[in-house]
Formats: sequence, C-alpha cells, structure tokens
Amino acid sequence: MKRNLLLILTGLLTCQSVLGQPSFSERRLRDKTLNEGITYVQQGEYEQAAAAFSVCLDLDSTFAPAWLLRGQIFIEWGVLEEARMALETALLYDPSLGEAYFYKGYMLFGVDSTGEDRQLFDKAILNGYQVPWSYYFRALCEIRDGSDVQALEDLDQAIELKRDFALAYHERAGIKRRMGDFQGSHFDYQQAIVHKPDFALAYNNMGSIKIQMGDYAGAIEDYTTALELDPSLSIALNNRGYARFYTEDKEGALMDFNAAITSGNMKASAKLNKASLMAGEGQLVPALVLLDETLQEHPDEAILYLNRGLVRELTGDLNGACEDWHRAIELGAEEANDFINECGR
Repeated sequence: MKRNLLLILTGLLTCQSVLGQPSFSERRLRDKTLNEGITYVQQGEYEQAAAAFSVCLDLDSTFAPAWLLRGQIFIEWGVLEEARMALETALLYDPSLGEAYFYKGYMLFGVDSTGEDRQLFDKAILNGYQVPWSYYFRALCEIRDGSDVQALEDLDQAIELKRDFALAYHERAGIKRRMGDFQGSHFDYQQAIVHKPDFALAYNNMGSIKIQMGDYAGAIEDYTTALELDPSLSIALNNRGYARFYTEDKEGALMDFNAAITSGNMKASAKLNKASLMAGEGQLVPALVLLDETLQEHPDEAILYLNRGLVRELTGDLNGACEDWHRAIELGAEEANDFINECGR
C-alpha cells in the first residue's frame, strides 16, 4: 500500500514532465522570455527577439504565442515558407488564435487567386482579432472581388477603430467615387491627406475627383502637389495634362503628355491623350501615326480603336473608322455603338 502511494505521489509530482508540459517555474520563465522578445520586436531588434522566442519554445514546444511571433519575424525577414510553418504550428496548438489567421492571410494577399486570403481574414475577425488592419485587408479582398458594399462596411469599421487610418480613407474614397458620391469621395481623400501629408497618390486621385466636379484648376493644383511629392508618379503627369487641355493650356498639356510618355507606365494613355490633342489642333496625320504606333504596342486596348476610328472619320476614311469601331465593340467599348450608325451610310 505504501509502495502504491509512493508511486501515485511520484506520478503527481512529475506528471507534467511525463506529458511534456512545462513546470510552473518553466512557465514563469517562458512567459518572462516571451515578454522580453516582444520588447525586442518593438525596438526592431529581431535577432534578439527570435532568440528569445526560441528559448520559449525550448521550454514549451506547444506555446502558440511564441510560434505566432516567430512567424511574424520570419515574415519581416522575408523567409515566407518558415513563416507559414510557424503560423500553422501556432494554429495547431491554438486554433482560436485570430492573429495567426491574419498573418497567414497577409502572406497570401496579392499572390493568391483562390480567395483563401479573404477566408483567413474572416477567421481572424471571427476569432477576435478585430483590429483596423484585419478589416482593412478584408476590405481590399472584397474590392478585388467586386464586393464594394461589403468593403465599405469593413473600411467604416477600420476607420472607427483607427481615426487616423489614411489608407482606409483612401480606399473608401475610391469606393465612393465608383458609387458616384463625389463629395464623399473628396472628403475621404482630404482625410487621407490630413493624416498622411506626403500621400502623393491621394493628391492625384483627389485631383481626378475635382475634374468630375468641374474644378479643373483645383485638379491641376492637386496633380502638381502629387508630382512634387513623387516626381515618378507618371499618372499624375498624364492627368495634369488632361486637366490643362480642358483649361485651354494646350502647350502645358502637351508638355505633360510628352513627359508621361517618356517617364513611366502611363505611356499608352499619354499617347492617346496626345493624339487627341493633335487631332483637335488639326494635325490628323501625326495623330494617326501616333495611334497606329500605340496600337502596335497595345493591340487589345478598345479605347485606342475607338479613338483611331474618330480620327479616321475626320480624314474621310469612313471604312477604316467603321473597322476600328467594330473592333472596339468586340473588345468591350460599348460607347463605340454611338458611332456605328455612321457605317450604314
């Protein structure tokens, strides 16, 4: 009886070691080391943080928070396969760890075409990780998937949680613009700039809203500010040229279109705008040459066919114009239907 009692007591005293669980003192050291690692992360000292989390896992290999934080450091380092494994291990030991779902979704965002990133953000929020970034990234997935109404709700929530969330204001402005709420969109772009004064793209997009509202001079100011903040932002050059054209500053517009053509990824749009300007000035043949050149580079751009058709019509080449308009319709430019009646004559 005494022997059995001794065995039972020994079992009670050592059962945590037998089951692979840390003792009380090990847990205290584990938690202390975890907090030290978090402090290192906050200070940007990732090597020391990684070492601390490794100590935590040596003390308790099932400690989900340490696996989570280790995964975050791997993301910071760009070691994505190791990050994925660490996050999945965290969820293996704690399936309710919402933050781990978030970071898995974050890793997939922008490279996943299956929608798994959106599902992971759903799980993050469902499991209590209800922070501004969770709602923001889920909103980006919803925008990508064409769900603007749901995205608007998530961006509202993100801004409610973080009133200075410039990126969320910017994305919400884009949705309002698509919905035709130009005043609301303008307000949100303003808020994005208030909270992020160097936000060049927000200035560019606010300029485009001002064009929708008929304020071309204000748009030119916004595009100019965008370019002062980011001289490589070729979309702002193209857009400022567009606004200058409508304020009768043809010389300034041409300068901007030429700069956009040579400076960045707006080459096709800038060439189209330059060709339109030239055609408006009666330079039909140079405009056609430029449109021909642009179509060789971008043979599936419907708007290029639409506009070349208009220039061809001005030169008296109605057959060529009709060919272009039919091709524009095939590529999805329904507005070309407005000109097809000319082809029946």
